[in-house]
Amino acid sequence: MFISTYSGAGNLEAIRAATEAGSKANQASSEIMQLRREVNRLLMITEALWDFIRDREGLTDEHLVAKIDEIDLRDGALDGRSAKAPPTQCDACGRTLAKRQPVCIYCGTYAESRDPFAR
Repeated sequence: MFISTYSGAGNLEAIRAATEAGSKANQASSEIMQLRREVNRLLMITEALWDFIRDREGLTDEHLVAKIDEIDLRDGALDGRSAKAPPTQCDACGRTLAKRQPVCIYCGTYAESRDPFAR
């Protein structure tokens, strides 16, 4: 009787864990689908912006490719990734600023000179 009760409890725990894992997998799949929609939308916006710039400034697709390569090579490798920006320091206290925070967490100074494309 002890063995069957233990096995039953173990089975219930396994079922609960499997159900939770399935739920997390479904959530991850939904998030991936949402990210794909967002990426596709951003690609469309980027294409529209390039069309405006190309038509207004008389540029060619070759100009765009050259600029993309120039940005890609900033880290010394033509690998389809841009270089991560080095950490920036707070102008007021000199401590390292958090990348996604516009205010220094140490002294409260607003960091105005942040690069909008920093990664």
